[in-house]
Amino acid sequence: MMDAVNAHRKLDADFLDALEALAAAPAPNWWRDVLANDDLFIAIRRNSLNVYYRGASIFKIDWNGGHIVPFTHAKYLIRQAQTYVPLIDGQFQHPATALTWERYEGEETLRQMMRAATPFAGAEKSGLHPLLVGDPAIIDAEIALTRTATEEATTQQQDRLDVAVIRNTQVGQEIVFCEAKHFTNAALRASGDNLPAVIGQIEDYEKALTKYAASLAEGYVEVAKALVRINAMKGLARNGDAPALHDAIRQIAENGTRPVIDTKPHLLIFGFDKAQRDDLAWKKHLEKLESQLGGRVRAIGNPTRQSVAIR
Repeated sequence: MMDAVNAHRKLDADFLDALEALAAAPAPNWWRDVLANDDLFIAIRRNSLNVYYRGASIFKIDWNGGHIVPFTHAKYLIRQAQTYVPLIDGQFQHPATALTWERYEGEETLRQMMRAATPFAGAEKSGLHPLLVGDPAIIDAEIALTRTATEEATTQQQDRLDVAVIRNTQVGQEIVFCEAKHFTNAALRASGDNLPAVIGQIEDYEKALTKYAASLAEGYVEVAKALVRINAMKGLARNGDAPALHDAIRQIAENGTRPVIDTKPHLLIFGFDKAQRDDLAWKKHLEKLESQLGGRVRAIGNPTRQSVAIR
């Protein structure tokens, strides 16, 4: 059997030590700037981190041969310059360095990378973003799980759940996974007695979560430990003002107790106003979703940083 922790997420102690040293290093320092920015979400992978802004991974940070190696996509390095470039004899006359960042030059570089990423974010990722960075119970995002091939699908498929939420229950800490859909997504609706496509999607996610439940539980112990360390690094980057960390994350990190994995995903619906919420046609679709998913449907409206994914 594959090692449960290696199968999913864990940061080596040396990697965390190197990140901590970088957090204490002087500016310009891209890692300190990431830690100090409240508009970024850091997700733990296997000896890797993803730094998300509106669903875009503006940094993928790997631990390679004992070195921290950050990657970013070239499209996020476009300078947002307000300047005119002449076109002479079919050639634009501009220095290449005027349009792209060649060096990391501090917080302004990070801000412009985030600005460059904004057009690539769709309605769902942009709409979910305030909740993602505002709800301290969200422990993970963009969770990829490989689904075993079936008779219908001869090749392996990858499921990608939007959000993982930690919560305290009477039996201990629990991880709940959520699929997030914008109100306008056609997968939320179906005519007649047909079921909305999102129901089949959630059923597939349930199969994947059931398959990986044990290794996910083990992995989230490691995630909790890493998040406690990273939260302390945020304190270094913010002159001692570390953000609040959910108590369930600290408890798992301190006790090493595996959380319960809820294998039945929840559905988050957002991106609607009062008139859309009260529309009779929509209410019929919502009733159909609730009849299939029971208490696992949460219609948020337009998320803010004060919204919570799971009540």
